[in-house]
Amino acid sequence: MRVVIRAALAALAVLLVVPTVALADGEFVQVNGDPSGKVYRIVGSAPLWIGPGVCAAANCYQGITYVNDLSAYRQTPADGALTYGGSDGATYGTYRWAGGAPLWISSCGYGPGCGAQILIDDTAYGDTPHVRQFPADGTVVRNVTDGAAYRFAGGAPLLVRCDLGPGCADPTQVDGGTFERLGSFNGPKHMRSYPADGTTVQNIEDGVFYRFAGNTLLPLSGCAGCSAVMIDGLTLRLAGTGTPTQPHIAAAPAEGTFLATESHTYRVAGGAAVQLTDCAQLGGCKGAVTVDSGTIASLGGGRLLATPKDGTVLRGLPSKRTWEIVGGKRRETFIAGVGGIEVDDGAIDLITIDAPPPPPPPAPAPFKPSISSGYKVFRTYTRFTSLKVKDAPAGSVVTVNCSGKRKGCPFKKQKYYKLKGSSLNVYARWFKKAKLKSGATVTVRVSSPTGARKQMVFKIRSRKLPVRTTRCSSPGAKLARCTT
Repeated sequence: MRVVIRAALAALAVLLVVPTVALADGEFVQVNGDPSGKVYRIVGSAPLWIGPGVCAAANCYQGITYVNDLSAYRQTPADGALTYGGSDGATYGTYRWAGGAPLWISSCGYGPGCGAQILIDDTAYGDTPHVRQFPADGTVVRNVTDGAAYRFAGGAPLLVRCDLGPGCADPTQVDGGTFERLGSFNGPKHMRSYPADGTTVQNIEDGVFYRFAGNTLLPLSGCAGCSAVMIDGLTLRLAGTGTPTQPHIAAAPAEGTFLATESHTYRVAGGAAVQLTDCAQLGGCKGAVTVDSGTIASLGGGRLLATPKDGTVLRGLPSKRTWEIVGGKRRETFIAGVGGIEVDDGAIDLITIDAPPPPPPPAPAPFKPSISSGYKVFRTYTRFTSLKVKDAPAGSVVTVNCSGKRKGCPFKKQKYYKLKGSSLNVYARWFKKAKLKSGATVTVRVSSPTGARKQMVFKIRSRKLPVRTTRCSSPGAKLARCTT
């Protein structure tokens, strides 16, 4: 009897199998003969695998349609489909689908509203064969808060002009909360802030290709056969956003980003692309973004520096020596706790080393020349018996002046003599035969190469020794009483 009942039930199940059918949103479907027993709920014409909690809440077992396969359905939910439920959506609201991914919305007060929400759960949101983590490249949404249209590239929304490029006819509407929370209230994020490394875009206005690396885009010399998302000049000018506090294109690549051309590999450090020589020291330079030599030569269209900015610290491997960049050159640093961007030692060698500063020039010898003298005083004149300059720096200039009309001066014009050594016999050179009368004035001045001076003035008197006055000055100062 049991065998007969089982046979009857099996025959009934076969009769209930629908070869191909497209069910309405919210209905349940199961593949006949699937050993896993998965039950799917239709969302946006796509089947999403649901857990037993949803099935029990909706009493799905009273209305399951059996099919031979899922070929009659979309791979992912259609744009605009609405769902709620799961550990995130059950408490915090609704998700609107775009490009195969669920995007949390913070309000239902715009666009089509939220009247047709379908209950699903975490199992459905994690059904990777039918759910994308991020909207597909090229998907366009409109942020009703800032009014801008965004086209997804590498998981991130980029502001675009919607009169250019595809996908702008009736785009899915989301809001500022969607962007602020990256498409999810508390669960896995469904938007990136910046496109994933390696994402390629093309400016539809001038045809230039760009590739994202370290959150910014770098121009390519060409990209034949590339699959690229369309952007435009507005995307570039506004950093990919209509909300300035939420940029989607950075001004420069993130520190540590690897770049690879046809011949070299680079790592971004201090805003510059530092050429590497041995990626084995750096774990193979995993994740290097492929660009071309033109990208490097053009300094990434202005997004790269020619040399790392001052203060950048590089750590060479395997030596682990650290170097600071100063004026485009390297200088070894020993500051504790500074990690630095890791590159290989060969990369360090390619950077010009900063030579140590030259030693300071030797301090000039103290300026302490001596001016010595001796005399004989006669009834009507006075004669020098000695007059010498000693201990003056080499290169000093000795100036001798003798004034007083018809006072016995041996010359009329001031005399100059540049010392080759440190002394000068003024007496032997100019005063050996001079008979100086009362009222004559003899001035001897020594001026060093630095500008320091020492001066002695002799005033000749009748039948008395000359009066001597000594003055000194530092470079640039006036003559005054000597301190030593």
